[in-house]
Amino acid sequence: MNELQRIEFDMLKEVVRVCSELKLTYYLVCGSALGAIKYRGFIPWDDDTDIALPRRDYEIFIKEAQALLPENLFLQNYHTEPSFPQIFSKLRNSETTYIEKSVSKLPVNHGVYIDIFPLDEYPSERAEQKKLERKKTKQYLKLSVAYCSKKTGRAALFGFFGKLFHYDRKIRVNVEKLEDALTRYKGPRSDILCNHGNWQGNLEYAPREQYGNGKIATFEGLSVRVPEKYDEYLTQKYGDWRAELPQEQQVGHHYAEVIDLTRPYTDYIEKLTDGKIRIKRNEETITDINILEKEQPHETKKFRKNSLRAYSLFCHAVRTFVRFRVGV
Repeated sequence: MNELQRIEFDMLKEVVRVCSELKLTYYLVCGSALGAIKYRGFIPWDDDTDIALPRRDYEIFIKEAQALLPENLFLQNYHTEPSFPQIFSKLRNSETTYIEKSVSKLPVNHGVYIDIFPLDEYPSERAEQKKLERKKTKQYLKLSVAYCSKKTGRAALFGFFGKLFHYDRKIRVNVEKLEDALTRYKGPRSDILCNHGNWQGNLEYAPREQYGNGKIATFEGLSVRVPEKYDEYLTQKYGDWRAELPQEQQVGHHYAEVIDLTRPYTDYIEKLTDGKIRIKRNEETITDINILEKEQPHETKKFRKNSLRAYSLFCHAVRTFVRFRVGV
């Protein structure tokens, strides 16, 4: 393990311990599940840790876990930080610094983190699916406008969209409404579970039996749970997951503007009068986007590619909402 992976692994151990104490079901998912099965630990080049819990267990976790965690770990979600623009949670190490460019201006905890996702029931009936997708698209759009307004500070620029889509400028309000839309399905018990927070479309809709009761695997010497039918799960997400990736694709997934694994993020930010923050620029700043481009060209290229993808998703959401609203 490298130092970043070690910090994430220490947090993972705490999550597994807390889930055991609270008798909660959890699964390592995404690249963490792949790493557990294929490498018995981290994917060598990866710097990501993902955990998912069924919605009921997730709600218990976010209510009770903080009191059971060490003081340096902070459970981040829109309940604990109103400016946090996601429908899932992150567990942060407050004694470290990992400031990502996409949220660098938001007044939130910027320590090294692992992701904790809820798994929600997804309707089996096509009509109910369409209804949920319409609500999700509409609310994602409103959240995107609120987030962009907060991130850029250009409230006037987004004012037109706000009036058109009747959005609230508070990020927390929009996240709450999005979560409500995603959890509103109250029909018959569904055979489909969805990780809405992972932003991978159809790849996140999985038969409930795929997760099942989970299967014990080893992750860096720690016993963890992965989806019970992990072969089906990994094949759905990654195709031939047993094959080795080409060298140029063996890159991580995080895109940090500032990294310091020995000092708290508060040493690198200062609060502004408008409620946002900015990064202190000095010779001690460990990493910025220019250095990343020289040392990690694949990550920077991928960051830009994902930024374009996010913009495309935003435009698609606009077009979709307009069709629903005006019937074209």
